[in-house]
Amino acid sequence: MPSSTPSSTGTKAGSSSTPSNGCAACRLGAGSVPGARVCHAQARDQKKSCAARGASGAACVGPVPYVARVGFLRELFTGNAEPLLELARTASAPAFAVDSEAYPPGLIGVGTTAYADGAALAPRIDRARAIQVGAVKRARDLIPGVLATLPLELFGADKRPTPWPLFEQPEPNRPRSVTMADTFEDMFFERVAWWRVKARAWNGWPTSVDYIRPGRVAVDESRHTVHIDGREVVDADLIRFHGPTDGLLIAGGRAIRTCLLLDAAAALRADGVPPVEYFTPADGADPADDDDVTALLSQWQAARRTRSAAYIPAALKYNADGVDPDKLQLNDARQQAVLEIARHAGIDPEDLGVSTTSRTYQNGFERRKALIDFTYAPYMVAAQDTLTMRNVTPRGYTAAFNIDGLLRADPLARFNAYKAGLEVGAITPERIAEIEGIPAANVRALPAAPAEPTTGTARAE
Repeated sequence: MPSSTPSSTGTKAGSSSTPSNGCAACRLGAGSVPGARVCHAQARDQKKSCAARGASGAACVGPVPYVARVGFLRELFTGNAEPLLELARTASAPAFAVDSEAYPPGLIGVGTTAYADGAALAPRIDRARAIQVGAVKRARDLIPGVLATLPLELFGADKRPTPWPLFEQPEPNRPRSVTMADTFEDMFFERVAWWRVKARAWNGWPTSVDYIRPGRVAVDESRHTVHIDGREVVDADLIRFHGPTDGLLIAGGRAIRTCLLLDAAAALRADGVPPVEYFTPADGADPADDDDVTALLSQWQAARRTRSAAYIPAALKYNADGVDPDKLQLNDARQQAVLEIARHAGIDPEDLGVSTTSRTYQNGFERRKALIDFTYAPYMVAAQDTLTMRNVTPRGYTAAFNIDGLLRADPLARFNAYKAGLEVGAITPERIAEIEGIPAANVRALPAAPAEPTTGTARAE
């Protein structure tokens, strides 16, 4: 009668040879999976630890759970199937998914069945390809590029600007405008931007940061942790800017790819331009030799340079219904693609060169005001709110961008506005000097208004 316990050599009667200190799954795998290979035991200080790979390609790594060991022994001595071990035997192999972002858009994206479905989610396009589209480049320059030039100030409870090192130069080795341009660009393209605190003042407030590219950051939503270059970073050292809208590379991926395809198609047609006008033999005329055709075309082209009138021999038929150059370059389709990009970017199509209406602005001030209200404001407010949070600035202080430069009108209108502001006390001479970039001594306060005359009763008294 075969023995029901493992022998001294670590084998079970009626089964293949198995190391005595291998895990239960390995010993079961040798009998339950045809062609399964049993691994060797790990170091003896890690008891009952192994790595086995069966024919299905699944691997088990690590110490044997207590439930698996007890279940194996119960099944071994009673002969009854253990539910947990039976489930492990019949479990399917791990499933794998392809990350579309790891492949070029030409491989997963355009040309695939998923992308052909109009309702399918278009994959994200990378920034290097997107910036080749003129409309995307213009939108990038118009939003992040302009916002990076705005001064960033900190205002206290008295509504007066307060010097703050972090706002004057966030990174010690780069100009402020460059750091802000990268930050707004990430908010525009990726929807999120990252700063990592590099130095703090004696009171704990950040004084300098490092700009972190989004590709270096990995967020674990389940554990609420953030890793930069594979290393976990505490939340107190991170400043996260959330964009107000979906990133253009995600939301506008389909429109950007369409524009790239249309540009490529127009370039292919430009390489072999069909004729706009051509000649064919007239009815009953014999075809001319190649040399005669070449000479005729040369004479025709030379004559068109010197005179507008032309004479066509009876043996030739003139055809002027060739390909329209506008249709050849797909102008209408490309304009529509640019219009879609403008919609995704939140920009007036006219700012990207697409005329959609006959609307005109009375002056440049109104156009800039509309741009601030409907395009810049969401990004400015998102950045201001982030920099006003308690981990960046003290309580009672507010971060704000100075948009006086964008709203600068003509000199006469500005001076009239300053005069009205001085009269009601809404602005000070020092503030006017700061806006205009002139010495404060050059700005004079308005003389005090004369006192009102007293009433007749008061004079009589």
